[in-house]
Amino acid sequence: MVPRPPTPLQRAIEETLRDLRTGEVVSYGFVAEQAGYPGRARAVGTFLATHHDAPNWWRVVAASGELRAPRTDLQTELLAAEGVIVIDGRVSRPRSR
Repeated sequence: MVPRPPTPLQRAIEETLRDLRTGEVVSYGFVAEQAGYPGRARAVGTFLATHHDAPNWWRVVAASGELRAPRTDLQTELLAAEGVIVIDGRVSRPRSR
């Protein structure tokens, strides 16, 4: 089966993820807003759940700061390598919308 080309929403999410800097932690809602799709935080979550190779995926957390990636252990490790403190599965203050 031939893979489908990415949708405009998917391309915008990926571009937004590529722009995240080392140590920058943002919410799903922030990514949606920056991508030009405010209110589509769940679409960002769906994108990340189905695109395991998405750039900078580990820098995206819930608005509460909670890690929600399928592999929170790996997400914690990658964030810690960038100097982000994760305590009990949360970062202190992600950039949110």
